[in-house]
Order: sequence, then C-alpha cells, then structure tokens
Amino acid sequence: MRKLISTSALVSGFIALAVVIVALGLHYYPSTWSTAVRMTSRVPFAVIPAVGAVLVFAVLRRWNWLGIAVLAALALVWSQLPLWIGESPPAGERFTVITANLRLGEADTEALAELVDSSHADLLSLQEVTPEALARIRAGRIVARLPHVYAIPVSQTGGTALLSAQPLVGAAPVPGTADRMLSAVTDLPGAPGTRVLAIHPRAPLGGFVTSWDSDLRALGDYLRSTPQQRVVAAGDFNATWDSSRYRALLTDGFADAAEQIGAGFSPTFPANRSRRPFITLDHVITRGFAAASLSTHDIPGSDHRAVVVTLVAS
Repeated sequence: MRKLISTSALVSGFIALAVVIVALGLHYYPSTWSTAVRMTSRVPFAVIPAVGAVLVFAVLRRWNWLGIAVLAALALVWSQLPLWIGESPPAGERFTVITANLRLGEADTEALAELVDSSHADLLSLQEVTPEALARIRAGRIVARLPHVYAIPVSQTGGTALLSAQPLVGAAPVPGTADRMLSAVTDLPGAPGTRVLAIHPRAPLGGFVTSWDSDLRALGDYLRSTPQQRVVAAGDFNATWDSSRYRALLTDGFADAAEQIGAGFSPTFPANRSRRPFITLDHVITRGFAAASLSTHDIPGSDHRAVVVTLVAS
C-alpha cells in the first residue's frame, strides 16, 4: 500500500512538473493554435502545480527531480515578477484614462457615466460599441465631461470609440487591423499632442486566431511608427501579460501601466458572472508616461471590468 501511495505521488509530481514546463513554453513562445492561445491566459495558475511538484519531490527525496522542479518554479515566478514590482511615479500633473468593453453594446452606460464622473476621466476608450450604445452615450452624461467623440459603431463586437475632454485631431482607424482600432491626437494634462488609441483586436477564437495575431502585429508596427511621441493605448487587447505577442508591444519605450505600478494580479474577464474574473485582457499601455494608480470596476451588463488608470507625464 505504501509503495502504491509513493508511486501515485511520484506520478502526480511528474504531471505537475509537466504542467509547469508547458506553462513556461506558453509564456515565452508565440502560437497561433487557438487552444494554446487560450491556455496561455491560465499560465499564472501554474504556480499551484509548481508548488505541488516541489513538495512531492522533496517528500519523496527525489533530489534530482526536486532540483528540476525548483528551477522550473523559479522560472515561472520570474516570468510573473515584473507585474509585482512597481516604481513610484514622478511628480507632475495627473490625469485619468478609462477603458471599458460594452459587451455587444449592452453595458449600462449610466453606470459607466458614474465611473467617468467619479474618476474625473480625461480620456475614455470603448470597445464593442454598437450604434444603439453610441446613441445612449451621446444622449447621456458622459459627453458632458468628454464632449469630443470619435467612434465607428458596428453591430456585435467590432465597434470602438474614443472620447476625450479635449479635441481629437487626425482621427483615423489603425491601418492593417481587422476590427476597428482607432487613433487620434489630443492634449492631455501635462502632455499636449499625445497620440491616443482605442484597442480591440479580434478575439483569438476558432478561425480568428490568425486575424488576432495579424491585428497585434499591425498594432505593434503602428506604435513603432510613432517615434518620439507620447502615446496612450487603452482597450481590450484580447491578450494577457503571458502572451508573447502582447509583450512584443512593450518595446521602444512602451510599458504596461500594471507593470509600472506593480499591480500584480488584476483580472478583468469574465465579469458579472457566477465566477470571479481570472483573466486580464484589458490594459493601458503608454510611452512617455508613468502610471500612478490602477483599479478595476464592474459595469453592469458587461463581461469585462473597466480599467481606470491615473497617469503622469514622465
């Protein structure tokens, strides 16, 4: 009986170690296989089998395997560490950016207006903006604070919008993207002439993984085509920190606001369901700014939490 228990524990340890190694592969290597892309969003939870593998091999005194398990666990922790170690923002005039996915235009825009007002928002990025949702927004309180609107509403999931306290200049879709990601230039407190973007690549589901990959590549090319300019890109990226395709955007001076402040695990999806959100799809990335705070908020009718970020020019 004791041998059976020992063998079962050893097998469990090997399985746990295999899960950790797969998680590391998903974190570091890009994939256009839909199952792998979905599994990548679960990489942070591999810390559980990582601990399990270390404990099993330690108890069974399998020292060689224990060393491998410890190295794998440390590599996994290292991959997540940037999200937990932040820096203090510089002094300066602060402003607030919000991104919210309206879920097929069905989100409660009055609840969103409350968040916009209470956060003193200067810029709002919206995704899944339908013609009906845009009509509610234009007729509601949001435009009292953010009167400058550039929107391309579309039925279902393809519509996006930018709303700003200051005029939006040179507004146009981001070239080469399947869904309608938007770009414009506006003046933000302490940062005139900032390029702002509403982000929403295709969801990497089924046959759309290639479009998702292409969207993120096109977005990266576009961001890199704006040298020496301050940029704020906010939206539903349909990708987590563990996606190497997402992290490829964080070059040439770009940074994730969550990484800048060490926000740790701040999931945004799925929201307003029986289970709590466990995936972080919604981000604010910037160049020329430092994040001072980040919070997430439920919006009734949406399956994403809104992300509220306070920024300061750096």
